[in-house]
Amino acid sequence: MQTQVTKKIDFKGKDLFIGLDVHKKSWSVTILVEGMEHRTFTQPPDPRTLYNYLQKMFPGGTYYSAYEAGFCGYGIHRALNDLGIKNIVINAADIPSSQKDQLQKRDPVDSRKIARALEKGLLRAIHIFDRDMEELRSLNRTRFYLMRDLRRSKNRIKSFLQYYGISIPLEYDNSLWTLKYIDWLKQIQMKTLSGQDAFSNLISSYEYHREQILALSRQIRIRMREYDNELYNLLKTVSGIGPLTSSALITELGDINRFPHINHLSSFVGLVPRVKQSGETSYNAGMTFRCNEYLRTLLIESSWQAIRLDPALMQYYQQHITNNKGQKVIIKVARKLLNRIRYVMKNRQPYVTGVA
Repeated sequence: MQTQVTKKIDFKGKDLFIGLDVHKKSWSVTILVEGMEHRTFTQPPDPRTLYNYLQKMFPGGTYYSAYEAGFCGYGIHRALNDLGIKNIVINAADIPSSQKDQLQKRDPVDSRKIARALEKGLLRAIHIFDRDMEELRSLNRTRFYLMRDLRRSKNRIKSFLQYYGISIPLEYDNSLWTLKYIDWLKQIQMKTLSGQDAFSNLISSYEYHREQILALSRQIRIRMREYDNELYNLLKTVSGIGPLTSSALITELGDINRFPHINHLSSFVGLVPRVKQSGETSYNAGMTFRCNEYLRTLLIESSWQAIRLDPALMQYYQQHITNNKGQKVIIKVARKLLNRIRYVMKNRQPYVTGVA
């Protein structure tokens, strides 16, 4: 009696490209082998499940995968790489897409696009910090989000006062909310208990968010002194850069040497224009929508302070304000300020105020 001998298929030396469209409850997976689509399927949101399938169907192969940056962060990325799957995280806007793909937006279509672009080498990975730096960065971003909540609380109080025709005294009618102003707010008496309860809750909400921000700001200062006290203090020598902006620059930029030129850094922050050109017609269409929203907001705010503190930046602002609006000129100032920040971070030397 003859015994049948089966030979195990070995994919050693062969590359497999996997496109992942990740969601909370499931992943859409497309696998390409030697230019051919093996399969598109749905699986549980678990890196180990994908790895086991690849080991079973394609033992010995070299696995490459990619997924879009989004809500899931980089935990999946780290898990895939730990399992031996060479994964990258990409910006969704960088995936080549046809109009047909855009009209038929489905998870399998998205995973196929990623797999095909990965195979052709058309995808560029975004920079991913290590876990410790990522958590340090989250401390600064949490404060940024709480500041938004604080502004909403302020706007609700002002809207409430305006709705009931209550005028704010001139000495308090500004962006600075002093303790005296809060005391004045608490003395306001509404006509009914219902109105008083509503207004009191608005004030309590404001005070709660304010206390959160103060506590978080203290924590940020402590953590940054522990992480890199030297660079933290050096950045504060740049006009307009305070302690919290300094910590945000360190945690958002990381290693400044990963930006070979100021143009790359400006593009990352979002201080470059959107250019539209066709034939002989060319014009700027405002700032790019691709940006680090957190850093760009902080740098523009810092630039308004910098022109008051740095004579060189004040002179630059005044020279360009004649033919432009202040909002446009301040973007140019922010780019010059970013160049100063880059110099300080690269050379670890304090900035000398007033240098053109």
